[in-house]
Amino acid sequence: MKIINYFLLFILTGTVTPYAVISQEINPLLYENTWQDNETRSMYGYNITKIFGQLPNDAATYNYSPITAVGYKNLNFLESNFQKVAEVQKWKPDVLEENIQSLQKNSVGGQIQIYLTRYTEERANFQWFFIIIRGIDDKGKIWEYDLPYQAPQNPVNSGWWNYTTIEIPVELPDKFYIYLDDKKSDFLSDFKFLVEKSDAK
Repeated sequence: MKIINYFLLFILTGTVTPYAVISQEINPLLYENTWQDNETRSMYGYNITKIFGQLPNDAATYNYSPITAVGYKNLNFLESNFQKVAEVQKWKPDVLEENIQSLQKNSVGGQIQIYLTRYTEERANFQWFFIIIRGIDDKGKIWEYDLPYQAPQNPVNSGWWNYTTIEIPVELPDKFYIYLDDKKSDFLSDFKFLVEKSDAK
């Protein structure tokens, strides 16, 4: 089980203030093993299929290869999480309401989780990656984001690991593509994932 600590922020009198340190459990589906092409994993009410991405030539080495994985939570799921934290932390109703309003403004498109491992510390830093979100027609960009500098965590069997969450400030359809690209790669696109709501037709 992997757990990462975050500062939980809350809004009070127009300012953002650290309220508590919480531990967020990383979904095991993101780090159990290398995600193979055309493999689908279901989490948080969505099916996520890896369309393509770098894989070793030898299938026998899949379990020891660097991992690149994404997850997705929609706005409703995030709001439910906030309500659970508010209950545990005994927030006042007005504090919860202000945070929900902020969430609806800044994360209207939900949240993307990114987990990766690389053999070297430098290559596992998120500063080398950016994401592009496209609609199901795969034309144009709904949203693009350059990940900031974030040093990786201590080494594991498949190398240094890193995890982050990205809030999406624009609305997203029930089906869309996430491209996760490496600025140091020679490829036009490095990883492509299809995200679709589990009950989407």
